[in-house]
Amino acid sequence: MTQDEVAMFTFALRWAPYGGGDEHILPEFGLLPAVFYRRLQAILMARALDGVEFATRRGLLELCAVKTSGSSSSASSAGRREVTQSV
Repeated sequence: MTQDEVAMFTFALRWAPYGGGDEHILPEFGLLPAVFYRRLQAILMARALDGVEFATRRGLLELCAVKTSGSSSSASSAGRREVTQSV
């Protein structure tokens, strides 16, 4: 992964339990949240992430799906699902 991809992945892991941290995405990455989640989704689907458990990857993919679907009410609850990290 590139440094930017690692930064996005790390950010997503840190903020997933709190709904994603959307308000921090634009200042941190210069991207709108929808663009961030589409890129993160592409990273998670296209790359082998050594040391990342299946449940972690699945949880982040679910968060991306909710965040890109445009449904704000389900985004709050789904974004707060527990995402664990094993690296």
